[in-house]
Amino acid sequence: MSNEPDSDISTKQRFVGCLVGLALGDCLGAYWEGYPGTELAEAYYDGRFDPANLRMSQWTDDTAMAMATAQSIVECGAVDGADMAAKYLRWFESGGRGIGRATYHSMKRLQAGTPWDEAGHQGKYAAGNGVAMRIAPVGLWHTFDQEGLPEDCRICGVITHRNEEALAAAVAVARAVAWAAAGELDFDTLAVRLVSQLPPTRTADSIIKAGQLIESKVPPLQALPQLGLGGSSFETVATVLYCLMHWPNEPVKGLVSAIVNGGDTDTRAAIVGAIYGAHFGEQVWPQRWTSQLPGAEGIYQLAIQLYEVTTR
Repeated sequence: MSNEPDSDISTKQRFVGCLVGLALGDCLGAYWEGYPGTELAEAYYDGRFDPANLRMSQWTDDTAMAMATAQSIVECGAVDGADMAAKYLRWFESGGRGIGRATYHSMKRLQAGTPWDEAGHQGKYAAGNGVAMRIAPVGLWHTFDQEGLPEDCRICGVITHRNEEALAAAVAVARAVAWAAAGELDFDTLAVRLVSQLPPTRTADSIIKAGQLIESKVPPLQALPQLGLGGSSFETVATVLYCLMHWPNEPVKGLVSAIVNGGDTDTRAAIVGAIYGAHFGEQVWPQRWTSQLPGAEGIYQLAIQLYEVTTR
């Protein structure tokens, strides 16, 4: 498999691959969320752990909120903050699984009548990855025109996170997805290219560090803990990029690597899966995984609907 864009992969396949990859990463990573990582990671990198033994869990907030984001774009034909906020709140009130602190408090504010663009959590606890995890559909929406991508990321993000790190991480993920879906992603230059699109932030610094670890050939068992395995946006984006750049031509290995090191495994794997899927298309994902994916038919249909509204 080559890192070069494949002209035989249709844009529709990339859209499907992105949303399916996001859900697969979420469901495979959810079982191991919070795991310390050392024993499983060592076994995997030593060849003693077969990825076929990964268990498929249920969706968490990563998939649910990403699909709500996609559904809103499909219905509105735009990134509409009020509509997205209403869809997130509906999911929250139905008993949303895996919700983070910042998102929880923003949903409570929405319930109390706070405007959607003022509901987002502020402060250090708002620097989490809750926007980056759901932003892939915004990246897909901008496959053919990226001029308004940062503003659409802001609109989507401030509903839950009014924090520059959270929003910078979202822009980084959305850019990578958009480049991938357009057939313009190069893993070798990804870190440098992303940093050029971001303001000076800890997120940008972490992306630079990820690139340096790749250049220095630091193996994932040592590199990923250095970048941080927690739920902060700057940790998540850096570890995501490391996995992508370390395994540029082997998306299954990259996705598994995002899981076995532990920590915030579901979100990290969801973003890795989204970017790989947008780059390589739906056919890259093993049938043993896609056949077990909860709600697979609905995800496929939503991806195609998002493709159709994007290409009108």
